[in-house]
Amino acid sequence: MLASLKPLALRAARSVPVQIRALATHATPLPSVPASSQLGQVSALLAEKNENGPLRQHLNIQINPNHGLYGFFRRKEDKGAVSYETLETADVTKDQSGRSWNAAELRRKSFKDLHTLWYVLLRERNLLATQIEEARRLGVHPNFLSVHGRMLKCRKSMARIKYVINERRLAYERAMKAYEEQRDADMAEEQAQIEAGKQELAAQQQAEAKAREAQLRKDAGEAQTAARLAGAGLFETVQQGEGQAKS
Repeated sequence: MLASLKPLALRAARSVPVQIRALATHATPLPSVPASSQLGQVSALLAEKNENGPLRQHLNIQINPNHGLYGFFRRKEDKGAVSYETLETADVTKDQSGRSWNAAELRRKSFKDLHTLWYVLLRERNLLATQIEEARRLGVHPNFLSVHGRMLKCRKSMARIKYVINERRLAYERAMKAYEEQRDADMAEEQAQIEAGKQELAAQQQAEAKAREAQLRKDAGEAQTAARLAGAGLFETVQQGEGQAKS
């Protein structure tokens, strides 16, 4: 059964037209060719490619030179011609010249400068990671590249930026804590002064009330004394008058 189906499958596969894939920038796809002449057609196309270059003329499609994906490749300019390198070989004269940023240098930078430097280093790490992946794809040994040394410098610089930012955060928190403590102390002192003023005012009002009450009592006592004296004098005068009348 399987032996009978195998020739049928081969004949069906040979009868299906095969279309050779073309690049996305080609003008038109290549025409289909039968399976019987596929091998000869491919050989002819490969020979033509080796002799005359690309299979189709480039359409000169305009590409944005500032596209974000170009940031993953090293930009090189040579006599006005711009090119992008996917791999960079190790260069002893250049690789040993740079170093990572020190914390003392970063402390003198503003927040805006640190923010900008962080993303510059992040872009460089993305570029180096792209080169590492390209080297892995092509089977290039890492010793032929200078990627790992540069990656280490970028990581050190970014770690020190985080360290400096954390120092500023801790200093800000300490300053805010000291400010809040000083504010609370000032508010407590002000509240104590207000309470002391209220107590002093209440004591003064109480003293004034007692003084008025004492004055009223004094005035009332003097009035009673005067009334008693007046009553006693009147009684003596009446008695003297009655005694003179009897005599």
